[in-house]
Amino acid sequence: MIYGNTEKVFIYNNKASNNLFFQQLEDLHSFSSFSTDNIFQLQQYTQALTPRVLIFNITDAQTLADLKSTLKHHLPEYPLIVVAPESMNLQPNENVAHYIKSGDLTTLTDVVESYCLGGKRHDIMLLTTHTQEQTPLQNALREEKYSIFEVHKVEAAQQYLARNNPRIVCVEYSPRFIVARHMLQHQHIFYVDRAQDITEIKKILH
Repeated sequence: MIYGNTEKVFIYNNKASNNLFFQQLEDLHSFSSFSTDNIFQLQQYTQALTPRVLIFNITDAQTLADLKSTLKHHLPEYPLIVVAPESMNLQPNENVAHYIKSGDLTTLTDVVESYCLGGKRHDIMLLTTHTQEQTPLQNALREEKYSIFEVHKVEAAQQYLARNNPRIVCVEYSPRFIVARHMLQHQHIFYVDRAQDITEIKKILH
């Protein structure tokens, strides 16, 4: 239900078996949320009201088609979070801010809290292109057990930084993000590549 505050979480979920998963997210906080299984209703609401985040639950070919239709007709200014089974090899879309595995409530909660509540101090905000497999850089960072906020859209990264204070910001050195370094405000910003040696990063974080 929408209570009229600014912390609106919109959820597109057309599979009743996943209701408990999303209910757990809503129960963790007093987020003002709106959930629907009607794609046309969702599109009408997002045109009338700007959510803080939109969570799009992908379960089958139809929901994937609904996502593509939504992205084709309306490019969101708010972070779009796609939740999908690991078995679905989704082609990355530059307008999706986060891809999260179905059932990963920990990551989903962290992402929603970061945008809606703020105040997070992750070790690293990583702006990078989504890949199905983990890159050597991502593996190296996780082996050090750093807390990482991974995001795939510059505008979403800006919204995250407006409310949170990671220790460092890492930006993938690619044509898509090469200008992002000058759009993000932080005292420690680094370009990185997918096979990055993290020695310099460790010097700051340790």
